[in-house]
Amino acid sequence: MLPLEIAKRFGKELIRMKISLAVLLALPAFMAFMFWFAFNTTGLGTAETYILGVVNDDEGIADDLADYFKVVNSFYDTGISNQTLNIGFASDFIQTLRSINYTNEEGVPGNIPIFNIEEYNNTEITLNNTDPKSDVESREVDAVLYFPDNYSNTTLSAVNNANFLQTGMYLDDNPFWFGPPIPKTDNSELTIVGDEGYTRYTIVKMILDKILTGFTENVHNFQFSGGNIEYQISSVALKDYSIFDTIMPGILVFGILTQSGMLAAFLVNEFAETKTITRVRLSLIKPWEYITGVTIYQFVVSFFQMGILFILPILFFGFRPAGNLIEGFSVLLVTTIFTTGLGFVLAGIFTSPDTAGQSSGFLMTPIAFMSGAFMEIPTITLFSNAIPTAAGISRDFILWDIIPTTHTVNALRSIMLYEFTIAEVWAEIVLLIVPSIFLLVFGMFFYSKRRFTGDI
Repeated sequence: MLPLEIAKRFGKELIRMKISLAVLLALPAFMAFMFWFAFNTTGLGTAETYILGVVNDDEGIADDLADYFKVVNSFYDTGISNQTLNIGFASDFIQTLRSINYTNEEGVPGNIPIFNIEEYNNTEITLNNTDPKSDVESREVDAVLYFPDNYSNTTLSAVNNANFLQTGMYLDDNPFWFGPPIPKTDNSELTIVGDEGYTRYTIVKMILDKILTGFTENVHNFQFSGGNIEYQISSVALKDYSIFDTIMPGILVFGILTQSGMLAAFLVNEFAETKTITRVRLSLIKPWEYITGVTIYQFVVSFFQMGILFILPILFFGFRPAGNLIEGFSVLLVTTIFTTGLGFVLAGIFTSPDTAGQSSGFLMTPIAFMSGAFMEIPTITLFSNAIPTAAGISRDFILWDIIPTTHTVNALRSIMLYEFTIAEVWAEIVLLIVPSIFLLVFGMFFYSKRRFTGDI
């Protein structure tokens, strides 16, 4: 197939040009290092209290089991206080969340609380027509934490299994245990809901992740959610987190945006200096075959460059994505459709490689910022509650949603920071793919008309 042969020809030429190949591969590595160097030691800012909504559906500890634990507590400390036995593990955990403050530079807890808890209950939700998700959508609440109905049983199950690992025996299998059975196999999942494009939600999610991870480590790394069982929440300092962790998806988008400038400069160079297009027009090669071959070549080069930019921060710079890496990388590669289309448009406009490259650099930086790659962008709403999100809420369609890379940033954050799947961010994927394909088709047509028509 001729387009494949054209792509191979460009690939072989690139390999022969060792300096150009080295630059293409070194550029994403250098970019990843520079962003890490700039932002790794930059904290998240001043200590600020975040509004955390809480929906507690926990049914608590069964009365007979709670009463028996109280009896045992009168002889020795079981690690589960009578207060926890009365109110359940979820309520106990919520009280702990209310009490934690930021630490100062010396690691001593200060007087600034991390969370202002807004607790919802089913009666209030029904009577007052209050919807926690609506409060998240309107950003009256930074995030909502849902406790499932079997949360206390799950916690007891985690403790019971941890005891089995330590002693080879479940608590209620002990010959001195005369009370009701203790759950062994209960499992549940805490749900944190928020707007993935909202910086405050990103910070709340990171802090909650640290708190909950500390608990699961406390019960021998069992993957159960749980409450406060002889467990003090680790002190939280903003210096524990860096901006690099939160903007890594944006760095990836900025990296792939630079591909359009490289492609534009390459195409203009082929037209203006190497005279490849002149030779193509004198041959039997059709314009669409040449353009398709260039597109395949561009996708392959982008694959390797994005692979480097994607993997280096994980291996060497301490970035720990929470979600599926393959799905995140797939979203990044889909964005190549947009950047390739943009490259064709620029190559059709300019006739100098230097001008094409400089114009691309001038254009890509504002596109990255308007896409929300590095910071939260101003909200200019065009349509209210128009885009469904992975968290189950709807967000506004804002002015910047016209730019396809805005949806790349949102999808990557949802997948890499919040563990959603690519299927759950389908709306962002659709809004990325549809205009990108349109731009690619237009760019190919525009470039063909500009470079393959008229006198040679």
